[in-house]
Amino acid sequence: MTKFSNNFKFLLVILLLLSCMNIFSGIQADAKIKVSPSSSSLDSDVAELLWNYTANEGIRDVAISADGSSVVSSTYSDDSSVYLFNNMASESKTPLWAYNATNSVYAVDITPDGNHIAAVSDAYNVMYFNDSVTYPKTPEWVFSPTTDFMNDVAISADGNYIVAAADDGMIYLFNSTFSSPKTEMWSFSAGSTIWSVSISADGNYIAAASTDNYLYVFDKTSPIPLWNYTEGSEMNAVDISDDGNFLVAGTYNQKVLLFSISSNVPIWSYVTGGQIYSVAINSDGNYIAAGGLDNTAYFFERSNSTPLWNYTTSGQIGDSDHPHCIDISANGDYIAVGSNDYQIYAFKKSSGIPLWNYTTGGIIHAVAISANGAYITTGGDDQQIYLLFQHISTGSSGVISFGHWYILFALPTIVAFIFFRRKSYINK
Repeated sequence: MTKFSNNFKFLLVILLLLSCMNIFSGIQADAKIKVSPSSSSLDSDVAELLWNYTANEGIRDVAISADGSSVVSSTYSDDSSVYLFNNMASESKTPLWAYNATNSVYAVDITPDGNHIAAVSDAYNVMYFNDSVTYPKTPEWVFSPTTDFMNDVAISADGNYIVAAADDGMIYLFNSTFSSPKTEMWSFSAGSTIWSVSISADGNYIAAASTDNYLYVFDKTSPIPLWNYTEGSEMNAVDISDDGNFLVAGTYNQKVLLFSISSNVPIWSYVTGGQIYSVAINSDGNYIAAGGLDNTAYFFERSNSTPLWNYTTSGQIGDSDHPHCIDISANGDYIAVGSNDYQIYAFKKSSGIPLWNYTTGGIIHAVAISANGAYITTGGDDQQIYLLFQHISTGSSGVISFGHWYILFALPTIVAFIFFRRKSYINK
């Protein structure tokens, strides 16, 4: 009886020690969710700068692949380039390739796999690239001339379809197949500047926000809109969910509007304190983020027009010329915001308190976040392209956190202990 009692006490001690290990690791994990100081110094337990690259002119736009392994960016006229980078940390980063477009490259986009890139420029060009590293780098094809400066571009997930928007209100849809000369599948004239376009992951739906006060939605098969909608106010920004079922728009008259792709009647609208310049919606349309002239980032669930939270920065979020200053991860868990206060902010959907913020050297022109939320890229007036990595929680991803490895260790340890103690007892 004494031996059994001693064995039992010993097992309790082992379990207690292992439980303490789990509690301690849990505390360590929770400690990573905190706000870093308002400076360019990051807490490496929260997030870290992997690299930055200095271009010869301000950064106009950025985009990132789903896993964060590929980053594409573009620059203004004194540099006029499209750059492709990998995500490898480096103190002296160099691009995988660069292409000079002879005039400001106003927008870029990249497919989730990083294999296909689209860009538009003030040289009236639409360009399509693959990711292969060649010197000198050249587009697979160029559509030129368009009728005016090009403002925005978006590419479908498989790279098969590209939508581009022009300053004179022209919308162009292309397939990515090479032809010479390259021709569009169709085009549509809105009659006034288009600042923002979006395309669903499968390429079936296209949306455009126009200063003619209309939001337009198309099927890829026809230049005749499926529907349009007006607020009697300029449409500044639009984004379609990857599944093609929902879209969000931001307006000059300070509204965030949510739609089903099948109807021009808004599901809801919310009036903010300023013009909305940047909007983003996650893959299934459950979460929406928006920001604009009132310096505030808003975060919504699809089911309610009242924001889950909002956060006010010290500068406006985007402008009519820069509609990509807010982005959201595929599942909606993480949000990235770029502000005129020179800072980039990272949030988790559960809280309006930033996980961290990072101060750059100039006004932010664009941000992009990887599908899983781990990588954030940004660029702006300071001519720097940045890539930051944040230590995201694994959640239910199937990865076993350190705090739960004790279970795998404890069970065989206890079984082995009982076996050998019992064998020792029998031998005696």
